[in-house]
Amino acid sequence: MQVRDAPFRLLRAAVFAAVSASASLLLHLWGGGNAPSPLQFAAAGGLLFAAAYGIGGRQRGFLTLAPLCLAAQYGLHECFELGAAATAGHAHGAGLSMWLVHLAAALAQASWLARGDAAFARLLDALTLCFARVIRVLGAGALVAIRPRRFTLRAQTPRPVPAVRTQISHRGPPLFAFS
Repeated sequence: MQVRDAPFRLLRAAVFAAVSASASLLLHLWGGGNAPSPLQFAAAGGLLFAAAYGIGGRQRGFLTLAPLCLAAQYGLHECFELGAAATAGHAHGAGLSMWLVHLAAALAQASWLARGDAAFARLLDALTLCFARVIRVLGAGALVAIRPRRFTLRAQTPRPVPAVRTQISHRGPPLFAFS
């Protein structure tokens, strides 16, 4: 079982679409925008689902998900603005504060989704190994294909620490004994 297999890819795309669409809708309503129609919200969620399924062929990290979440936030904001009827005196959609809120939401989403995706991949690996052991113990005689995951080291090599030359002498009485 791999995260790129179709059932898991569908699940991951659905989670991405649900998190992005609901966060953007809540921010839109919190910022004073009008609620989009259910059809418009479903269409936006469907577009996000299709895009997430298209790029969901492998596990993505925070640095890849952050710009995708920001693009999703921007696209959903614009989609909700186009469909909402503008009310008199409504100043939603402009200003630095709106962009900062969407940026913070996109970064939070990317962090949550990256961690969730990594945890889901680890869970699938553990379940695969567990079922392979169960099949071996039961003696079913069937060979189980286990594809080991290749992990890349993200940690950089540690920088050499300069040697600290100190001299500690433990011989003789303490210094305060002579005072």
